[in-house]
Amino acid sequence: MSEIHEILLTPHVTEETMRNMVNPRNDVHKYVFKVAKSATKTEIKDAIEKRFSVKVDSVNTLINRGKIKRVRMVAGKKSNWKKAYITLKAGQKIAEFEGV
Repeated sequence: MSEIHEILLTPHVTEETMRNMVNPRNDVHKYVFKVAKSATKTEIKDAIEKRFSVKVDSVNTLINRGKIKRVRMVAGKKSNWKKAYITLKAGQKIAEFEGV
């Protein structure tokens, strides 16, 4: 996986991620992205640094398990997906997310 658009799928924007985006004490920004399930932390870090021209401090990942949903009598399962928490170095920020 070498293409940026194959690794970074979408930004994960919720109330909680917006609330935790900026730490006012030390000016550290944290962003959340949906990423490919097979992407590693180093691939995610490189993709973020190339795409947004920032310096990444750390990458934490987790796999969200798909929920079981029912439609009438048939139970189905949504697919699992991977989420990455990106912490930037102090003073760095992604301009596309300002004002969201």
